[in-house]
Amino acid sequence: MSQDARTLQRRVLETIQRLQLWRPKDTVCIAVSGGVDSMALMHLLHRTQGAHQGELMVCSVDHGLRSESPNEVSQVAAEAKALGLPFACHSLNLKGGPNLAERARVARREALTALGTDAIATGHHQDDQAETVLYHLLRGSGSRGLQGMKAKNGSWVRPLLFEARPTIQKWAAMHSIDWIEDPSNATSQRGELRRILPLLDGIQGGVSRALARSARLLAREDDFIEQMVVHHWEALHNDAGLERIGLAELHPALQLRLLRRLVGTVQVRAEPLESVVAGALCRPGSLDLGGGLKLVFESGRIRVES
Repeated sequence: MSQDARTLQRRVLETIQRLQLWRPKDTVCIAVSGGVDSMALMHLLHRTQGAHQGELMVCSVDHGLRSESPNEVSQVAAEAKALGLPFACHSLNLKGGPNLAERARVARREALTALGTDAIATGHHQDDQAETVLYHLLRGSGSRGLQGMKAKNGSWVRPLLFEARPTIQKWAAMHSIDWIEDPSNATSQRGELRRILPLLDGIQGGVSRALARSARLLAREDDFIEQMVVHHWEALHNDAGLERIGLAELHPALQLRLLRRLVGTVQVRAEPLESVVAGALCRPGSLDLGGGLKLVFESGRIRVES
């Protein structure tokens, strides 16, 4: 653990350069909540700035949900100032109610994206990846969900994604970096999953590392499948819908992916699409997908109707 912590700075720089998370002179916003992961990330990127040459700035988002938030933002601002890094704060003033976690996530992403930087760096690490994979597994996701987070996804980058939480905490302690514990983490969905992982680790050691490795393998396989989907989409799709006979001749995994692409970005229940793959593909009629959509099976074609 101590050796991993001592070499963390070098590995983070190697990750940035190997995966080309950003180019020299790109503007990089470091999203810092005040927790150990994002505070360590801020210091790591500042220490390695001469090598990765990103133009760094720091941003904190105050969701307006806890009385302690303004003080936490002030602590992040003071730390950024001490490092000589520009700082920005966004106050969201969210209200409680249904889907609060998702609403907060969307609002936070919109606020950070609005800054217009070339890259947005977050402190997600290997244990976060394991929790994400486990969450999607419990929801019954396929390889698309089980691939977890990517180190680079558009402008969003995660330089710590291959590092374990204890290593990051050890590095922060070694360098006398102060951080803030968010009390709401313990009662969040993430907090619940965080309690499950040690139990799984007692059954099979190194569970976080293993789940993160599974995510990497599934991401590669998903990328390969998606290339095949694009190929068949171009062959089978036109403005009238998908060609039924050609679709029926494909492997069920490709059928399901193509049907999902036909439906588009609207979230629909998985069961109706799976029933099409299981046998409804060649029957005439229509099928309710939920979300106000239905699949219509016409002679030779399948289309979506709202």
